[in-house]
Amino acid sequence: MALVFGAACRVLPDGESPAVDSAAARSDTQTIDLAAPPPQRPPTTDTLVALDEGETILRDTTAPPVARNDELAALARTLTIPVAGVKAEELLDTFNEMRGTRRHDALDIPAQRGTPVLSATSGRLQRLFTSERGGLMIYAADSTERFVLLYAHLDRYAEGLSDGAALQRGQVIGYVGTTGNAPPNLPHLHFAIARSTDVSRWWEGTPVDPLPLLQR
Repeated sequence: MALVFGAACRVLPDGESPAVDSAAARSDTQTIDLAAPPPQRPPTTDTLVALDEGETILRDTTAPPVARNDELAALARTLTIPVAGVKAEELLDTFNEMRGTRRHDALDIPAQRGTPVLSATSGRLQRLFTSERGGLMIYAADSTERFVLLYAHLDRYAEGLSDGAALQRGQVIGYVGTTGNAPPNLPHLHFAIARSTDVSRWWEGTPVDPLPLLQR
């Protein structure tokens, strides 16, 4: 089934408590931008709340990690497309699209609601997280613990998941949906990768374009 997916979206985690985003028409995270985004506030007190105002994964501006070519090549060899049934040639190039003044920094992968979302690589589940903009989200680390992987707008989680659990490549971890403020008629997975210096700080890193890694 062909899906029109003109303007992809962004996901920005917020606080621990899920809530309905009544401001979806303002600069959102993974939906079509209808207006300029609100000013960013630095995460001086509550990092998780501040994330909702900033990037998908906050950038470490003091010592930004940089993914080397050999690290990216090694990661690419371990990756599978994180939505069941989607082929590499069907992936949309949404990483560099602008959302207001910000770059998207992620891939949006359209699929029918309820399509299994797969762990893109083996590693460890860092955090099950609910964001009013990103909806049901999963942050994970790859097996080298160099990279953080983000899966967002899930319809629901797979059974048996918990923070710290081991993940296997291709394991079903959730299902495609529109939770958060994703367009209700455009179910999709928002998938992001970031190079990290400390995956225990799963909200922080340098965004990496998943598309060339998944199309190798």
